[in-house]
Amino acid sequence: MHIRKKLYVSILLTGLFLLTGCSFGKKTVLTYDGTFELELGKTKVGAAMEEGFTDQYSYSAKSRIDSNSWENFYAMKGDVTYGTMYAANKSSKEIDFEEGKVFRVVIDYEDPDYDTGEILINGVNYEGYTRDQIKEAMSGAKMTLDHETYLDFEDGKFEYTFQFDEGSETVSSISIDDGTDWELVIN
Repeated sequence: MHIRKKLYVSILLTGLFLLTGCSFGKKTVLTYDGTFELELGKTKVGAAMEEGFTDQYSYSAKSRIDSNSWENFYAMKGDVTYGTMYAANKSSKEIDFEEGKVFRVVIDYEDPDYDTGEILINGVNYEGYTRDQIKEAMSGAKMTLDHETYLDFEDGKFEYTFQFDEGSETVSSISIDDGTDWELVIN
């Protein structure tokens, strides 16, 4: 009888997690132009390079990432931007840039110099979304800030920050992060 009670409680708790939209441990996947999938915290920046993304600004073929540090990769394909990827090195020794795992992506929908490519975040393209549409799409996550120019959500270990220009209800940029930056020591 005691085992049945534990099983019943376990099933009940699992059901509550599913009903409330709790997504502890959920992964965050960004899909670029329907062809390349980047799993935040898992995919190496080298995989993006293999898919044809280039960095016209900060990356050089000899780049390395210091121990417990990170570097930027401004992901481009031709004249189209796909945001800034932040590649981390959590180890105690320097690594090749391509080996860094992407732990944060920042997408700027209002880049004055480049068009933004299609980027789905867990299947949703937030470009042009209003504050209310974002709240609906993120209903399974915990809202931590609702401010005139920001909406913040936590979903498991992931943090989503949606930014709005002053006086606008349409998202201007998004930052998604897996919390790695709190583990790194930047000199």
